Amino acid sequence: MKERFSMVVIDDIPAVVHGIANNMAWTEHGIKVVGTASNGLDGLHLIKEVRPDIIITDIRMPKLSGIEMIQQANQSGAKLIFISGYSDFSYAQEAVKLGGFDYIVKPFTPEQLLEVVLRAKSVLEEDSQRQRYVYDIERKLRESMPLLRQEYLNLLVRYRSHPQKVKERWDFLNVDMKDAGFIIFAVEMDNYYAGDTNAAINDVEVQRFALQNILEETLLAATKAVVFRDGINRFVCISNDHEGLDTLQLAEQCRENIARYSRATVSIGVGKTVEHIHDLPISYQQAVHALSYNFYSGGNSVFAYPLYEGEQTVTMTISSEKEKELIYILRSGATDRITSVIDEIFGEWNHIQPLPTPEKVRVYCMELMVTVRNAMNEELDVEDNRILEHRMEEMTYHSASITVLKSIATEICHLYCSHTKSKQKATANAVISQSIAYIRENLHKNETVDDYAKQVHLSTSYYSNLFKKVTGQSVLQFVVTERMEKAKLLILQGLPLQEVAELVGYDERSYFSDVFKRRTGFTPTEFRKQYQP
Repeated sequence: MKERFSMVVIDDIPAVVHGIANNMAWTEHGIKVVGTASNGLDGLHLIKEVRPDIIITDIRMPKLSGIEMIQQANQSGAKLIFISGYSDFSYAQEAVKLGGFDYIVKPFTPEQLLEVVLRAKSVLEEDSQRQRYVYDIERKLRESMPLLRQEYLNLLVRYRSHPQKVKERWDFLNVDMKDAGFIIFAVEMDNYYAGDTNAAINDVEVQRFALQNILEETLLAATKAVVFRDGINRFVCISNDHEGLDTLQLAEQCRENIARYSRATVSIGVGKTVEHIHDLPISYQQAVHALSYNFYSGGNSVFAYPLYEGEQTVTMTISSEKEKELIYILRSGATDRITSVIDEIFGEWNHIQPLPTPEKVRVYCMELMVTVRNAMNEELDVEDNRILEHRMEEMTYHSASITVLKSIATEICHLYCSHTKSKQKATANAVISQSIAYIRENLHKNETVDDYAKQVHLSTSYYSNLFKKVTGQSVLQFVVTERMEKAKLLILQGLPLQEVAELVGYDERSYFSDVFKRRTGFTPTEFRKQYQP
């Protein structure tokens, strides 16, 4: 759409006004004459009323001269074109000082005037385009200011820079805080999982917006502060510290208000006060370090730096006896004892002061699990090995609390224990199957449990327990059952009862008959009559 500019003509000669206003095709050039006047005073009222883009005015006029009129109109931005005779050249110089665009000497032709007006129009178009550009830049800057502030504040708390540059950027972003005495809270949403596909994006964004709003309201009620996002599930609060402000209590209020007014809980790390803007990274690192100790609480807690005065070096050890006991349990397949031993190992750290850093605990647990893996020296199947690698990765990178870490360690131990039990069961089944085959082939021999145990190279007690675990019967119960089943077949084949008794390991026929009746409810003779025609 072609831009139109407004113009007024002011001269005390009516013919000049009429000729300029009505006898030239201004509309063809995007110019509209919006008013005329015949003296300086009327011209002043006209200019103030219509605020034209171009003013064509005579210098010498009654009531007010053109120069006086322009001075009083104070119409900045309009292009001033003065017309007058040669004798008014000194006035023309003054007109130029007032910001006049050009000066036309009478008499002039319509072409001369048109050329000057079109040049004025061209300059107006350039000015208008420049103004639109500047306005667009300012608009974009206003719209992007929250993002600029977010990005700058994120950089400000992480990296130290020259104090003067930091101060200039701080002032440019118009942060409404005093530029001295700062303290940082690092606030983290508890139990937040970025991979939770069940949570709608809008719901997550609404929750984060609500948390930021609660933090801002709580802090601003006590001091000047600014809150911004630091990643997906963390916020950073920069607040002014001042006399009488209990920062730890303020952090507790933030935690309590979030728990009360939202569906979330947070953990908060509080840094120490720093005096200057360029020292904010110090307080930020302290706050993040303090926040990491929610590892012990599991969330919904506040930790202030320093957690402990003095020496921070902590030596973590586990007694060799506890380590050996854990390995023994895994090798023996005693699943029911895993949890209690893991609890005892983790419980030893509760008495260490100061508490070891979460990273130290993670590293030590990894070392413990590597020790377990090396001691077991077991080749897991593909699925179990996949589970093991996944749990080890979780232990290293995703164990948000000591409770989770302990749970992962317990699961890994159960994995190895279950693998051990499976191998033990397979081995036991093979050994007992071998023993059963031997028993069935040697029912005619009068052998003892000790004889059977020696045959598979096991102690009598271990063999007896293993046999019952696999078959559900004692060795002697199994032997008697097998003898009676074989005796039934031999009886039905018509063998003499004395020979049947000897073939199933009984020297005396009468004793064999007693055992057979107790087991079947029939004597050998009754059994034969019942099943033979």
